[in-house]
Amino acid sequence: MHDTSKFIGAAFHPASAFVLVGAIIALNIGCLYWLWLAIQLGSFGMFVIGMLPPAWVITGPLGAWSLLFGVPSWLIGTFG
Repeated sequence: MHDTSKFIGAAFHPASAFVLVGAIIALNIGCLYWLWLAIQLGSFGMFVIGMLPPAWVITGPLGAWSLLFGVPSWLIGTFG
């Protein structure tokens, strides 16, 4: 029981909360960047995918990756 309470205590540590909030913000910005890319590429399908909540699991990380490291060529090839 002591190990479980240690784990729960560590999960709610301020540093853990900082990382979690940072990840949530990055994923939300990634989703918005995905929509912006859809508009820039003129891809209606990409925009529709970005508007579907279940797809945010994929579009958020891909949008964040694209913002930080550039848009992957396969993404442009698929939707461009």
